[in-house]
Amino acid sequence: MKSIMVGSTNSAKVSAVMQGVQAYWPEANVTGAEVSSGVPSQPIGLEQTMQGAINRARAAKLEGGADLGVGLEGGVMKIGGNWIMFSFVAVTDGTKEIAIPTTGTPLPRSWGQAMIAGGELRPHVQSLGLEYDYAKGVNAILTNDIVKRDEMFALAVKNALAPWVNPEVYESK
Repeated sequence: MKSIMVGSTNSAKVSAVMQGVQAYWPEANVTGAEVSSGVPSQPIGLEQTMQGAINRARAAKLEGGADLGVGLEGGVMKIGGNWIMFSFVAVTDGTKEIAIPTTGTPLPRSWGQAMIAGGELRPHVQSLGLEYDYAKGVNAILTNDIVKRDEMFALAVKNALAPWVNPEVYESK
């Protein structure tokens, strides 16, 4: 049975990884560990967000001695004048490592500006009087509950696991 350690104890993130992992390995044991991302609490840009996910995956792998460590990190970036909320998912077995971005959701311009000024997305949303649900995330607020964070993460986890579920293709010449 596969053992997977998630670099977070956030129940929404652990649940999302469980959904993604169990699509391939229904009997997998998925648990979370509190680890540091090593990046600011609100990562800005591709590099910070990706590095946060990688750091979490590596630390999770070391923390629990699992077969795979998984890290998820959310960030914001500006693309073509628009602020986008997105995430990275990273997976490592201690030898092989992959990090992939998730889909993005456009943010209201003022929200992106608040992030540059040192704010964090969740507290900013709450300060506006909007109800934040950890499983659904900001995505659900912005898409009228159609796109949810846990679903977005689960799909990204399924994609990131491809080298482990189909190794003969990835190792072929």
